[in-house]
Amino acid sequence: MKRLIIYTFLFAGLLSCKKDFLAPPPVSVVDAKAIFGSQLQAAGFLANIYTELTGGLDEFGNGQGFTQMCDEGEAGYPYLTTNGINVGSFDGSNNPDNIIAAYYRKIRKCNVLLANKDLMTFDPALKAQYVAEAQFLRAFFYSELIKRYAGIPLVVSPVSYEEIQDAAAQQAYKKNLKRASYANCIDFVVKQLDSAASVLPWAPVDDLQRGKATAAAAIALKAKVLLFAASPLSNVTQPNNLIGYTTYDANRWKLAADAAREFFTKNTANGNWYGLYTGGFDKLFTEGRDAANKEMIFYRQGNSQTVTFFNSPNRLGGFSHFNISLNLVDKFEMKTGIPINEAGSGYDEQQWFANRDPRLAFTILRNGELWKGITTQYYFKDEAGKPGLDWGTQFMTGVLMKKFQRSDGSTTPIKWHYLRLADVYLMLAEAENEFGGPSPEVYTALNTIRNRPSVLMPALPNGLTKEQMRTRIQNERAVEMAFESQRFFDVRRWKTAEVIDNSPLQGFTIEKNGSNFISTRYTLETRKFTSKMYLYPFPEAEIFKGADIVQNPGY
Repeated sequence: MKRLIIYTFLFAGLLSCKKDFLAPPPVSVVDAKAIFGSQLQAAGFLANIYTELTGGLDEFGNGQGFTQMCDEGEAGYPYLTTNGINVGSFDGSNNPDNIIAAYYRKIRKCNVLLANKDLMTFDPALKAQYVAEAQFLRAFFYSELIKRYAGIPLVVSPVSYEEIQDAAAQQAYKKNLKRASYANCIDFVVKQLDSAASVLPWAPVDDLQRGKATAAAAIALKAKVLLFAASPLSNVTQPNNLIGYTTYDANRWKLAADAAREFFTKNTANGNWYGLYTGGFDKLFTEGRDAANKEMIFYRQGNSQTVTFFNSPNRLGGFSHFNISLNLVDKFEMKTGIPINEAGSGYDEQQWFANRDPRLAFTILRNGELWKGITTQYYFKDEAGKPGLDWGTQFMTGVLMKKFQRSDGSTTPIKWHYLRLADVYLMLAEAENEFGGPSPEVYTALNTIRNRPSVLMPALPNGLTKEQMRTRIQNERAVEMAFESQRFFDVRRWKTAEVIDNSPLQGFTIEKNGSNFISTRYTLETRKFTSKMYLYPFPEAEIFKGADIVQNPGY
């Protein structure tokens, strides 16, 4: 039997790994039959792949995440890496989201399991399930790379010992690894997801199976991948087939809409197992295992995270790393459904939080709000020139994050959401509007989200044009999916980042005058975004080490 190299936790500890993503890491040659011939050990191997799922508000560590690299917010301290990115300092050596080495390690684990499927001589149904789950996870990991880098090397088998036994073999192996075309990458992921969906159960068979791959997750992810592929960043005449398609095709929007529609058709056939959560928009993001929560389609379960980075300083002992922008706050409509900048909205800058979309109050923390046993004091001075008890020099916008936090002050159990039902509704609305215009199906999808329990926003006005509906859909995504690592990628796939991320980032300075508070809007920063930043750069080190990787434009 040909020996295979297993890069993974093998129940004893993590094998160390070099940081270059194409060079082979130190290896441990194991008896694959002993692992994959045992149902228990094969299950453990698969479970370990699930431990590779990452993501969260603190995506990059030290209180940094995608929220601070888009128009949702700003990091509280100027030395944090995300602040450098916002002024155009973004390249292969300065990217806090340099995931490529880690993700190819994850993909290797999936490849090892899939390469050894014939050794699984236990229950055929369990074998089929393990294979389908590994296919889904590999497709998920690849989808994360594709949306950052576009076309990438498609490695679909584990590295054998013979392929890297000496320096010459290693160099030859790397030289043969090339970026696949964007179209081939998308096709590969879609086929893997279709294959997984044909085997996996539609929904978790019991509460303990939540967070595992399902057919619903595979189809929802397929819709997501096809939505990205249909979007202006990729679905346009590109100079080469590595960074997108070489011709525009409106039918790509239809493929994305059909995939989202497939989700709802199969959900109906399965008794509408998935539904919008009725326990409150806030609790959707803060509760642990809740049998009534069937909005989550695929997520990372069981990770707890303190809220130190998100709280204000002083009385709540935080660092205010997540300062929320007025750019985001302004997107929340009035409770009547009228945008704040339209005539007749009734918007009052000094009472900016009053009579707004209820999701605003669930999403952000404001001055004067009762929170965790205190009334927040975010003002920087009163009549005597003294700051509020919760103000700090890193407190920059007058608005902090509430979403994902519990009001009782306890540690928040983070279920990091990769896919949830509201997102599938939004995907259907966007893809269908782009393909055929604002049909009744588009209105129904959006209004279903807006009318969810605890939100109850009015329906969108009838008679919107395709362009007007596009604006409303993009706004709805910003509001509904705030801080969920969506906005950063949305403005890139829409190719609107050159406007949105080159605009002033705004916040409030707040002063106390007697019992009144005066909020004054100001520009915290005018950001810089260049066209090369639509895609990530491949790390220069990999190219210098001999990998035949064509760099993305501009780097």
